[in-house]
Amino acid sequence: MRQLLVVLIIISIVGCETEKQESNVALDELPLETYFQNSQLPAAIMGYINKEGDMHWYAYGPSVWGGRDTVNENNIFRIFSMTKAIASVAALQLVEKGLINLDEPLDNLMPEMNSIPILTETDELVKARKAITLRHLLTHTAGFGYEFLDYRLQSFDKSKWEHDDLPRLFEAGERWQYGTNTEWVGKIVEKISGEDLETYLRNHITGPLQMNSTWFNVPDNLKENIVSWGVRDSTGFKENPRIPAKVVTKYSAGGGLYSSPKDYLFFLNCIMNDGKYDGGQILKPETVEMMFKNQLEGISLNFNIPVGGFPETIGLGGFADELDTYGLAWAIENNDDELVRNKGAVYWAGIANSYYTLDKDQEVAVVYFTQFLPFNDKVSYDFYRLFEKEVYSTLKSK
Repeated sequence: MRQLLVVLIIISIVGCETEKQESNVALDELPLETYFQNSQLPAAIMGYINKEGDMHWYAYGPSVWGGRDTVNENNIFRIFSMTKAIASVAALQLVEKGLINLDEPLDNLMPEMNSIPILTETDELVKARKAITLRHLLTHTAGFGYEFLDYRLQSFDKSKWEHDDLPRLFEAGERWQYGTNTEWVGKIVEKISGEDLETYLRNHITGPLQMNSTWFNVPDNLKENIVSWGVRDSTGFKENPRIPAKVVTKYSAGGGLYSSPKDYLFFLNCIMNDGKYDGGQILKPETVEMMFKNQLEGISLNFNIPVGGFPETIGLGGFADELDTYGLAWAIENNDDELVRNKGAVYWAGIANSYYTLDKDQEVAVVYFTQFLPFNDKVSYDFYRLFEKEVYSTLKSK
């Protein structure tokens, strides 16, 4: 089976029942408006930007479920794993400044990370033989996993565990496994820069790019822009608390940001323009080019499906393909049979069914936002792919 299901777990999530799939129409059979009306999705917004910065938006449903407004590009979403690309850029800025090297051992800089042992296939804890590097962390080859993606981590006795993360699953560089690697990237940025991650991003990325709706802690004057989010089960949609109740003091580089669709297109457009923005440069062109190159030579994009299959927190969509590769921040399209995006385009997602595509060759970036669990909801994922297809068709018709 070519397409594998992958979860973008960042935070602990509540269990939910298997989602109800109410649409079996082919991707190209319906216009966007009709698809949404038939989908039972509470809301969705999608847009794209070209290299010159021209944006186009398509919005359906209210920002607050049951409301009468229409969600818009300035509304604020929990972007979860879409945080990873921004945090990766932060780390690469430090590489450009000569403050860290992609391939230097991190033993001395991060002893708390280096001391975490490896959990073997026979459930033994052993000391790692190979050092972790920043490249390993950025490419998810350092050995860290997500608990509910690995049966060994699920069954591991954590009652007396004192480390800052769960055991690693393999030696650095041995294979690819999606996990908590980017959380460590954020800690590295904080340690080297001397700034907390919120401050660092405001000073060096989100501030310069005028991403003024992008925060770990959304300012009080923006909180009403936060959209509804929740869980879909067999009975429909159940809303979670919309406004965060607590101030975050530990910043999750793997998935803690809130952002707006417009802000995220600002970010992708800057990358599309080789790191340039109106007034400066957040990365050098050669660094941006490196982000789009396969970093998994000899390693496959294997999602390590747990014994018994994925839990019910995963939907039935088609996100991610084991034929694809991985760069320094995202997956890279590598399937010759892909019907929509071009080979070499990059993409990733957030667990609450938000997605993006960045195609430098076609000079376009696409974002799509809904806001509910479980991830990889088929109806929502198909809507993203339908929109992506329409964007590419528009480009080809010009």
